[in-house]
Amino acid sequence: MKLFRLVAAHLCLCCVLLTVCVASSEFLFSDDRFRGNMTTDNLDAIINEYELFDGWYWTTRSGVVQTFHGCPDSPGWTSSAEASGRKDYLKGWYGCRWPVNSVMETAPGRGGYAECFGFAQFIGYLLSGEINPQGNWDFYYSVEASGGLRVGDIVRSEYTKKGHFYQHSAVVYAINGEEILFLQVSGSACNRISVGRGFRGVNATEADSLEEISDLHWLKISRYNPPE
Repeated sequence: MKLFRLVAAHLCLCCVLLTVCVASSEFLFSDDRFRGNMTTDNLDAIINEYELFDGWYWTTRSGVVQTFHGCPDSPGWTSSAEASGRKDYLKGWYGCRWPVNSVMETAPGRGGYAECFGFAQFIGYLLSGEINPQGNWDFYYSVEASGGLRVGDIVRSEYTKKGHFYQHSAVVYAINGEEILFLQVSGSACNRISVGRGFRGVNATEADSLEEISDLHWLKISRYNPPE
């Protein structure tokens, strides 16, 4: 009986430790202040709150809890920078990844979504509360099917450059008549933030009209339609 109690106590302790370990690995970030407001003013509030200013970088130090704030002076790390041997990024700084609590220096390219895709996912989360907006929002494969673009839409395209396959995601930031402007980061520029410019995919530099965006290859438009 005594042995049984010792074994039971040991198993109970193991269960507690396992629960703590699992809980500590769960994603902890939460912010519902901007949810359901698909406007440029609301995106500006997000930009100010998280310091996602034009020309800053969406980067973080390794091994610390991510705050998803922009950084004014650190290019950080990207896979493209490392592969090309670039040295203009600061050691120990990496592109923010969504949705993970921290970026580990031992494996900066693992866990969560990275660069332009991860950034668009982060903005989409703030707007909707959905961690994977590009996978779970309503989506369309042409501007015509979407009925035109709206602020808060996530536009994604795929393209090739010098025989390599790339993708780019960006959030519709503002619509001024025929002009469509975006909030986005560029992985090829070490996760530099761009606010109020055209879609910056390589095959369509600064696409800022419905006609140009309609011509993007493998277009996907993700849209948050709140439940009634």
